Amino acid sequence: MSLSISDKPVVRSIIEQCYGHGVRYVVISPGSRNAPLILSFPASKKFHCLSIVDERSAAYFALGLARKTNTPVALICTSGTAVLNYGPALAEAYYRQIPLIAITADRPPEYIDQADGQTIRQQNVFSNFVRYQCHLPLGELAQDDFWLTNRLLNEAFQNALGDVRGPVHINVPFREPLYGRSEMVEAYPSRIISVKKNDVVDNTMVNDLVAEISGSRKIMFLVGATDGGEKLVSVASSLIKKGVVVVTETLSNLGLEGAFGNTDRLLEYFATRMDAFRPDLLITLDVPVLSKRLKQFLRSCQPKSHWHFSNQSIVIDTYHCLTRQINGDAEKILEKVAEKIGAFPFDYYHIWEEAHRQTSEKHNVFSREVPWCDFKVFDRLSKAVPAGTEIHLGNSTPVRYAQLFVWKENQTFRANRGTSGIDGCVSTAAGAAYGGEQPVTLIIGDLAFLYDSNGLWHKYLPSTFRVIVINNGGGGIFRYIPGPSKTDELESFFEVRENHQCRGIAETFGLQYYKAEDSEQLDEILKHFWDDKERPALLEIFTPGPQNGEILRGYFSRLRGA
Repeated sequence: MSLSISDKPVVRSIIEQCYGHGVRYVVISPGSRNAPLILSFPASKKFHCLSIVDERSAAYFALGLARKTNTPVALICTSGTAVLNYGPALAEAYYRQIPLIAITADRPPEYIDQADGQTIRQQNVFSNFVRYQCHLPLGELAQDDFWLTNRLLNEAFQNALGDVRGPVHINVPFREPLYGRSEMVEAYPSRIISVKKNDVVDNTMVNDLVAEISGSRKIMFLVGATDGGEKLVSVASSLIKKGVVVVTETLSNLGLEGAFGNTDRLLEYFATRMDAFRPDLLITLDVPVLSKRLKQFLRSCQPKSHWHFSNQSIVIDTYHCLTRQINGDAEKILEKVAEKIGAFPFDYYHIWEEAHRQTSEKHNVFSREVPWCDFKVFDRLSKAVPAGTEIHLGNSTPVRYAQLFVWKENQTFRANRGTSGIDGCVSTAAGAAYGGEQPVTLIIGDLAFLYDSNGLWHKYLPSTFRVIVINNGGGGIFRYIPGPSKTDELESFFEVRENHQCRGIAETFGLQYYKAEDSEQLDEILKHFWDDKERPALLEIFTPGPQNGEILRGYFSRLRGA
């Protein structure tokens, strides 16, 4: 049986190049100008095609799916403002180096700025946060047009999947009629393969690094948000055995014995011991670090040397003390360095051990004594979420609270920390839940959940998907951070306290609903919340918003010994 796709010649090239470069999932939002693409991608039988109405949610869903499957995921939408809704997720993908392929239908050039419907200037609209953008030829393609189309598409995928991955934008103008079909003729894509640079580690560079690190006594290896992985665990373990202090975050996903997590806890110990904290050499990777406090510490007591591993063309000097930006495979290079260095004095490591011991004791006492609040909720959740769960943390307070607690082994943590926005947390978690077998639980604040509740507006939520909404009546982080908490505008314009509840949203989208208003109710629900329910479930936890900020300040004061 022959397959029938759009009769627009450019569409076949797009399908062939997407498939040839590893795209297997395509997230489509309804429209008319993108009809040639809608007709063709499902009909080709090459892709898993999903339909999500809200373009902003669709893009974040694709982001979560791409990160989960480690493959490029294509997005398709119609022309006009629909295109602009891809912006937030593409920006997040840019800073997290995730390959999203945004394919946007456009009007023909003669109608741009001519008061025609759904028509805006789409070319180069994402200039600041895509790795590449192109505008494909229009109409019946001459031989040179086919050559140009395939070259542009190859360039797009080379940029999406290169040494520095990221999103690309492919803009495709179509003239009417839009719904014609023709038989799909199977063809091999004209795929251009770039020969990458030699991955062999430069021994001269390694020897230079060994000579420099050997002259230091206090070395810190700081690991931000990563997927973990055996190679990174192996390298970090080797460095720990040599006396290097490896500092991790919840989002580091290393679970490494001898490394120091719960960073914001530990930094309270060093608040009056800045000289003890200061490393001689700081080593970082090209991944985001969550802790603002840690960044401030490193900027205020800078190490003499800072190595940053990055293949980007821009200089990244987060801590204002960069001395080397190193291109290449960071894990391979550090593995070679670790093999050649001797052991360092363990004095610096022992200081961090003492910080961990003292702050852990104070944390445990505070956790037992604290009344019902956000802190108490996260204490309960850290003990209750089943092992083996992938936990997605919403911005802003959930991802920060999670840093303070010890969670179970074999859990994976994710968050949109490329741009740190609240606008796609639900959709990203939903995409990850669809894309893998590991059960996903999203822990999110009420504002972030309400902002992205359309992330539930589709049919792709597995029955194992769980959402936990911490409803403290608004943007709880503004009661803690300096500045907003002391203003008259706190409740009206920072927190936006409106007392919304999530039951109606859960029921609208078919999620089983639970609520808890105190410790006893929460403990009872958590006993069975992850049991098989044959459909997703949402738990809404109500906490006293005005008290949360004061309690958290009291917690850090207790850690400092006050």
